[in-house]
Amino acid sequence: MGSATSTVPGPRVLVVGCGAAGRSAARWLAAAGREVVATDSRPEAELGEAAAELREIGARPALGGHPPELLRDTALVVASPGVPPSVPLFAAARRARIPVWGEMELGYRALGEPAERLIAVTGTKGKSGVVTLLADALRRSGREAAAAGNLGSPLTSFAGRSSPETLWVVEASSFNLAGISRFRARAAVLLAVSEDHLDWHPDLAHYRRSKARIFENQTPGDRIVADAADPVARELAETAARRTGAGLLPFGGTPGAHDPEVVFADAPDRGPDGGRIEKRVAGRREVLADPATLTLPGRHHRRNLAAAAAAGSFFGATREALEAAAAAFAGMPHALEELPPVAGVRFVNDSRATNPAATRAALQALAEETPGEAEPPPRIHLILGGILKGGSFAELEPALSGVAAIYAIGRTRERIAAEIRGVPVRLAESLEDAARSALAAALRSSDADSPPPVVLLSPACSSFDQFASYRHRGDRFRALAARLRDRHDGERPATPTGERADEPTGAPAGGPR
Repeated sequence: MGSATSTVPGPRVLVVGCGAAGRSAARWLAAAGREVVATDSRPEAELGEAAAELREIGARPALGGHPPELLRDTALVVASPGVPPSVPLFAAARRARIPVWGEMELGYRALGEPAERLIAVTGTKGKSGVVTLLADALRRSGREAAAAGNLGSPLTSFAGRSSPETLWVVEASSFNLAGISRFRARAAVLLAVSEDHLDWHPDLAHYRRSKARIFENQTPGDRIVADAADPVARELAETAARRTGAGLLPFGGTPGAHDPEVVFADAPDRGPDGGRIEKRVAGRREVLADPATLTLPGRHHRRNLAAAAAAGSFFGATREALEAAAAAFAGMPHALEELPPVAGVRFVNDSRATNPAATRAALQALAEETPGEAEPPPRIHLILGGILKGGSFAELEPALSGVAAIYAIGRTRERIAAEIRGVPVRLAESLEDAARSALAAALRSSDADSPPPVVLLSPACSSFDQFASYRHRGDRFRALAARLRDRHDGERPATPTGERADEPTGAPAGGPR
């Protein structure tokens, strides 16, 4: 590992947090010859196999809390992204002048600091989609590219098994960026920034500063790609460009506002941001991609494609490759994930929507499925609630025209009823109660002449009051939909041929889209 380990202090390193990122960091550090202590607030009984894995790789687990004694003789602290900065151990480490890095910083060092081959993507929502689209497009363009970071594969997990030619497309959360030191991206992408994670960050200013750190170490040869339609992202990017000298490439703004820029060419018949994605530099125009190739509805998907196209333009992503990636993109798990219908009612799992901005985007995407001048009747039965990380539920009001009713769950259910006035709100005891009630109401309102009703889980909140993660919440919703489907299938009368009366042979398994 030579040069990769030369900038990593030692011999003793303390890893804080024993989730996937923490265990990956511990594994690399142990292989690099460091003495590793891994701490977690959870006791060993809760960690189970994770604690055994740490021992197998040569790390020493110290579980059930983060006592300051763990800092004795420690040269470096590595923080997992899920551990909040308010943990007193971090302040104690800084007072003792012990560096505190995030796992992403350690992974950057472990990979040999590949800044010239690294694209980092941050923002409040859309990061995973942009990273997935861009990595796929680069591979289709003949480049070796890996999607990493907050998307699911920690950077340290790639150390020692990647090529010197690999392009790294890294999803960087505010948690990741709060712990960087030398991490640098050749192209740094900032999507729209709204209130989020205020359960983790002490305030909104800290959250925004963490996002802006994606530009911190850039140089004049680097590039900044930013959402020009979002005032926060635009201001952070412009400030960084002035400070670092990195080249600024805004996307999705008003054509002619900047040179260079990536814009949606005028196409009023396609709706907002529906025109071809063009890069304009000094009067020259180049079509990067056509959003019509996306198979998924939603303005947010079109803007994500524009962000991927803008960043990809610096690394040789071709129009053909971008459009092929767009056509193949099926969305992210738990993000507007279409489940098989229940008695003709669509079930859509959008558990990944952990803030109001994400839920607004989901409602907008579903509204785009029924275009036209006539206002369709409300057909969405929305399951909402959990732990609100910032903002208010009142922000959803402008997007609720297609919502028939809201089923409020979790810690914030009373707050939802107080803040939302334009749509009936029912307080549900659990996700199960909400799903059953939403299905019953959807079946009562179903009309053969109208689009099918939708039961939508898009909570606008984190899940930690009732679930281990948004994935756990989404998995529970999937299982609930399957049980309800089995029950309703069993209740339906069969035709003489043995087929269900309301399910013609050859109907698509995924339901109407």
